[in-house]
Amino acid sequence: MREAFRAFLVIAALGAAGFGSRAEAQERELGNLYQRLLDAFRTKDTATLARLWTEGYLFTDGATGRLSTKPERLQIVAELEARIDTLTLDSMTVRVDRNLAVGSALVREVATEHGTRSRQQIRATVVFVRSPRQGWRIAATHTSVPRSEAPSPADAAALADSVRAFMGAVAREVTRDGPAAWRRQFADDAAFFMAAEGRLVFPSAEAASRGIDELARSITHIELRWGERVQVDPLRPGLAAVAAPYTEVRVDTAGRRVDESGFFTGVAEHRAEGWRLRNAHWSVVGPPPAVR
Repeated sequence: MREAFRAFLVIAALGAAGFGSRAEAQERELGNLYQRLLDAFRTKDTATLARLWTEGYLFTDGATGRLSTKPERLQIVAELEARIDTLTLDSMTVRVDRNLAVGSALVREVATEHGTRSRQQIRATVVFVRSPRQGWRIAATHTSVPRSEAPSPADAAALADSVRAFMGAVAREVTRDGPAAWRRQFADDAAFFMAAEGRLVFPSAEAASRGIDELARSITHIELRWGERVQVDPLRPGLAAVAAPYTEVRVDTAGRRVDESGFFTGVAEHRAEGWRLRNAHWSVVGPPPAVR
């Protein structure tokens, strides 16, 4: 009986060791697959991304709650303005249940946008599925940026430089491409709104899109310039309040010219596609009051 009990313990120990080694092997396999995805994302290799994602793939941006399908996500990657310098998988914890697995990954990103380098840590929850023909693929991803305290002075300065570079690009692109350029600068989700002169002009991104269409049909020329000082107040990593005086010249299809000056305020948020204005407010300098 004693010998049989010892044999049972040996078999149990071997089974536990085998189970542990299989789990470790699966974790390594899925970690390597996810690093391949990160490498493809960094190089904008949409062909590889298309193979690694299932046809019904869904991506959720934890910062905004925005949901993207596979075709939408591939388009975002292809049009990404920022250059991703490094995208490194620091760790991944995986739980596997037959042909389904869930991983929690910690990723370090270093990116350069408008000449300014930024660093952030991203937490990604990843759903993997396995099929006999295609092996493991990724069915869904949910990302979030861990909240931190106020940025350090060095990080705050780098963030402010990045936002100023973004605002410079806004003025250049609007001047070059006309009102249609605002589509690339406004956040394209329910968080966006824009006010002017104490009125809510665009209550949503959808309303802004319709307004941009109307402006593009009626305005033939536009020049937007910020004042010498663009003020940036870093609120937290990836989020900043921005304010600047501005001047704008607009010419409509009838040749009428409008010269306008005022003050702009807004909130800029860094997203997967780069900096975007989460909201905006324009205050126009009015004529001096009549003497009474």
